[in-house]
Amino acid sequence: MSSEVVELFDRVADRYDEVLPFFEAFGRLCVDRLPPPGPGDRLLDVGAGRGAIAVPAHARGFAVTATDASAGMVGRLRQEHPELDARVMDAGRLDFDDDTFAVVTAGFVMHLLDDPRAAVREVKRVLKPGGLFAFTGPGRVPDGFEFADGSDALFAEFAQYLPPRGGMGEPFEELAALAAEGFTDLDETDLRIELAVPDAETFWQWLQTHGTRKFFDDLSAGHRAEFRARLIADLESRERVVLHRYAWLYRGRA
Repeated sequence: MSSEVVELFDRVADRYDEVLPFFEAFGRLCVDRLPPPGPGDRLLDVGAGRGAIAVPAHARGFAVTATDASAGMVGRLRQEHPELDARVMDAGRLDFDDDTFAVVTAGFVMHLLDDPRAAVREVKRVLKPGGLFAFTGPGRVPDGFEFADGSDALFAEFAQYLPPRGGMGEPFEELAALAAEGFTDLDETDLRIELAVPDAETFWQWLQTHGTRKFFDDLSAGHRAEFRARLIADLESRERVVLHRYAWLYRGRA
């Protein structure tokens, strides 16, 4: 992950997932789809953030190690959840022995990495034979899915104003990358959440408190103000404000 992206997550760490429990909701859905832990099973959560996956995984009985490249995120995680083994670490250079973990998870982080394939290789190395890698990401829009707000159209429109290297991460074909590193039993399934949002301003503030913040940082002040004004107007015209989102859960066995 680039230093610029790490710095962004350091900046948003104090409010991350506090405006709306977006990552918490998807984290619980991910953990619900993990097999029950066996005696002494260790789980590594890569890109743990504030613990959306790590916390419910620990509650379920896994011995959890949580890593993140952002010292700000790890600091908050240690403060709020001292029961977790939380460490600052790059996803592409995992400081663990081979064959250490029964499960590795990663919530909304693989698509942000400069070299996601290196992270896949590292995950394969630290997993025990037959161990599970389960990670979430945005991916394609599922068939029949409809957003409950107008932000998707605005993002598509305003993307033309981003600088040439705007955005984060590198193109990444999830299942193909797993297969290339020798993972088997591959599958993908879409997860969906719906969160009630108190008002339009809360929706806007939520967009400023996670990785999407970089989209707005890369816009000019004028385009950022126009995006905000049009989003607020659209949301205020609706009967209620709802955050309806999907994610893809990808899984493979080492």
